[in-house]
This record gives sequence, C-alpha cells and structure tokens, in this order.
Amino acid sequence: MLTLTVYQDTQQDRDRIATYPLSDPTFTATPQMALTIAIGNPDRLPLMILEDTELVGFLVLIKNEDVREVGADPATAILIRSLSISETQRGRGVATEVLQRLPEFVRQRFPAATTLVLAVDHGNFPAQKLYEKSGYTDTGRRRFGPYGKQYILTQTV
Repeated sequence: MLTLTVYQDTQQDRDRIATYPLSDPTFTATPQMALTIAIGNPDRLPLMILEDTELVGFLVLIKNEDVREVGADPATAILIRSLSISETQRGRGVATEVLQRLPEFVRQRFPAATTLVLAVDHGNFPAQKLYEKSGYTDTGRRRFGPYGKQYILTQTV
C-alpha cells in the first residue's frame, strides 16, 4: 500500500533519499536537489511516496508566494514540484495512484487550498498523458523552464 509521508530529515529518511534510483533527472529535480531548497522552508513540504518502507517516489508541495511562478493564486493554490517515481517502480501505476490521492491529502493538510497546479515540460509526453488521465487541465498559461516551454496544468482539490 502506498503512503504519502512527510520527509523528516532523519537518518532513515536521508538513507532512503541517498539510495533512490533516479539517474535521469531531465524533466524533474532529484530529491536531493529539491531538499536543498525545501528543508527549513515552511512553504515547501517534501513528501516521500512509500510502499511499505521502500521509497518509490518523491514530490514537493509548495504554498504561498512561490506559487506565483506559475501564475497561481497564493491564497488558494498548492504547487506540485519535483515529482518523480523511482526507476525501478515505473509502469506500475504509482504516479497515477499518488495523483488520485493527492487532492484528499491537500484538503486535509491545507484546508484553504482549492487547486493543485503544476508545470510540465512540452517534451515530456508521458507526464502530460499521466496528468491529463489524472484530471489535470491545461490553463493556457505557459512559462519557460530549463528545457523550454512548460504547460501550466491545474486540478480542483
């Protein structure tokens, strides 16, 4: 069973992150990279996706002013960043299940939130398909990231 667990910066969590298999971070930050920004920042909530005790995925939820980078309202939006699934776990539906569970998690953790928002690279076709299948819609807004144009997608919480 998958669980969303807040990263605690304990030795156990650091060990999980250190052995997380993600050799091609072309379209996402590695958990290590994301954690350098998230640890100590009250507006960033790093989440581990665990199957039993194994780290199978990672993401960061962002609130407040940093959501403006994708044109979202800081009062009501939660930005998803750095979502990745372990290379050994891809193709098993982990990302789909997490995206289905995320709205409820956000409602419980951030009661004022009404939308989830994310940016997906124009060349990341598998992620675009995943987000569309999971109920995210294109806002029509665009931004430019390290790999070019990004589409801004949203979903109601």
